[in-house]
Amino acid sequence: MSLDPSMDKEAAPVKTSSLVDPYGPRQWNSQMVKLGGKNRALNEFSVERLDEAHEQNLVMLHGYGAGLGFFYKNFEGLSRVPGWTVYALDLLGMGRSSRPPFRVHAKDRQKSISEAEDWFVDALEEWRVKRNIDRFTLLGHSLGGYMAVAYALKYPGHLNKLILASPVGIPEDPYAVNAAMPDPSDSTLTNEFSQDQEATTEHSNSKIHDPAKTTGDNNNFLNARSTAQKQDLSGDDTTPSAPRKPLPK
Repeated sequence: MSLDPSMDKEAAPVKTSSLVDPYGPRQWNSQMVKLGGKNRALNEFSVERLDEAHEQNLVMLHGYGAGLGFFYKNFEGLSRVPGWTVYALDLLGMGRSSRPPFRVHAKDRQKSISEAEDWFVDALEEWRVKRNIDRFTLLGHSLGGYMAVAYALKYPGHLNKLILASPVGIPEDPYAVNAAMPDPSDSTLTNEFSQDQEATTEHSNSKIHDPAKTTGDNNNFLNARSTAQKQDLSGDDTTPSAPRKPLPK
């Protein structure tokens, strides 16, 4: 996606007055912020409170393959707080931001990861400088949370607070690829699609009328309580423990 420098492509800012906006006056604006280099720009949406001092800035980063539009229900509520300006950005290469070519040149795995992280966080830092924002609160969701942490580690001096909403970036589980997979016949998802609805309903009703046969799901907490009661009656205090996996070296 190449940049179009013509101004007629930009949306005009929308202003609300205190007569129609109980939390106004406010200005809602969408624009492309050009960065250095060829075909590099971040799409920005902001809500600015007018006729008051701007003391705090909130910057919001979306998740993988998404865009700032996923926060559209949050803009109005977050911009009600006096003294705050709200910014939402499309990550470079996503949403309405430009899509400059990117290629990892490093051969080492860790260096490759750092190179990919820098491609995003350096663009965010360049945007901060362009916007002349000294310090701000950074909120990231999913991949945006991962990049928010990467930014905080590389540029810690410009953050007031870091807010992570369901961030990704979980270390690889070395046992995940070696774990035994259940047989197709044992798959709950497969059963849900293959079972006949009437047969399932009749089977459930028969369980309701016969409490002695009602066992429910193996993961149901009612079964756990029933098992505990049986153990109390029998005097058996032994509780089976889940198998532990060895920690990776």
